[in-house]
Amino acid sequence: MNKYILLLGVAGVALGSYCAYAGNSATITVTATIAHDVSLSVTQDLNIGTITINPANIYTYGEVNYNLDGTVKNQHGAVITATAATPGIFTANIANPSACDGSSDTCGDLSIPNRISSFLGTASLNHNGCDFVINYDSSNKFKVVPTGCDFEVGHTTPGKHEATITVSYTAS
Repeated sequence: MNKYILLLGVAGVALGSYCAYAGNSATITVTATIAHDVSLSVTQDLNIGTITINPANIYTYGEVNYNLDGTVKNQHGAVITATAATPGIFTANIANPSACDGSSDTCGDLSIPNRISSFLGTASLNHNGCDFVINYDSSNKFKVVPTGCDFEVGHTTPGKHEATITVSYTAS
């Protein structure tokens, strides 16, 4: 009988301790910040080269289209000649880089968020500018090339034209 009383006493203390513990609890909020280090860096700037137009074609359009290596695919309208573009080159550590097949201005989590307008002159109808794509080269190296540049001849000023484009990484 003593053993049963002792056992009952130990069980009662344990049950009482558990009940007291269950009534005294606290919640802690846990936070963590995850950053992706893609090490995005430019190793070569993009140069579209020289486009020669016939200024007598006032208010007509000119267009130059490029291959993924920067060579001229074709030229239309008032364009007399166009030289090859030197692709812009950058490096980035991203998953699935081969998704950057040169068919879009986005691939993986990389994108070119801005189309350059009014970069070849004063655009009256938003026709002076270029569209760009991202093309995977090798390892963690990518190329940015124009697919085409078009302009309104009467609103295109001669001279050297410069602008910037941004390649950004946004984790999905």
